[in-house]
Amino acid sequence: MELLVAGCLAFVLTHLGISGTPLRGVLYGALGKGAYLGLYSVVAIGTFVLMVYGYALAGRGEYLWAPSLAAYRVAGALLLIAVVLWVMGMLVRNVATGLIDATAVQKTAAGQAIPGLLKITRHPVQWAFILFSLGHLIANGDPASVWLFGSLLTVSLVGTLSMEARYRREADAKMRAFLDGTSMVPFLALLQGRAQLRWGEINWLAFALGLGAFAAFYWLHAYVSGGVSLSL
Repeated sequence: MELLVAGCLAFVLTHLGISGTPLRGVLYGALGKGAYLGLYSVVAIGTFVLMVYGYALAGRGEYLWAPSLAAYRVAGALLLIAVVLWVMGMLVRNVATGLIDATAVQKTAAGQAIPGLLKITRHPVQWAFILFSLGHLIANGDPASVWLFGSLLTVSLVGTLSMEARYRREADAKMRAFLDGTSMVPFLALLQGRAQLRWGEINWLAFALGLGAFAAFYWLHAYVSGGVSLSL
């Protein structure tokens, strides 16, 4: 359990202590874009691997809340949305990087047409991580799962808010117009009439790939989760 806790703390602190603070700008300026992204990726992957390895070694302990079929079904529904969002988000602009949300937003704000997915939310990948983490928290009430998925949820939520703050702080006129016409919260801009979505603007191929990815995840889940099948 100690290794898991250490990995979770390292994961959260390095993410929020770098990307969400002025330290990011300092490192970015000192190292340059390529070196900064390379170093940040190594740290992010290293702390994530440590966290997952610690989770694999940790016992489940006494449950904080009991697992249930209803919880598994809620988790399954959230994971369906999360996987589809992740696949579709990673295919926006065909830029498959960890900075997909920021890259897509910046390119769109520069004058390109807004993809249909970004009219739903300008943070599809971040929301995928949020829903993924939340679903696993609901389904798993043991301390080890709370540490692992609670850490992922914290980084995803705070990271999204940090990206929002950076967009608005660094926004030029085009970026501000884009921010005004989209929303961080899914469907909010559509409900408020600030955006209009047509069915043809959705990348249906990406949607189908997302459903296929979830189907694979559904059937393989028991092999990577200690025998627990995903229930819908």
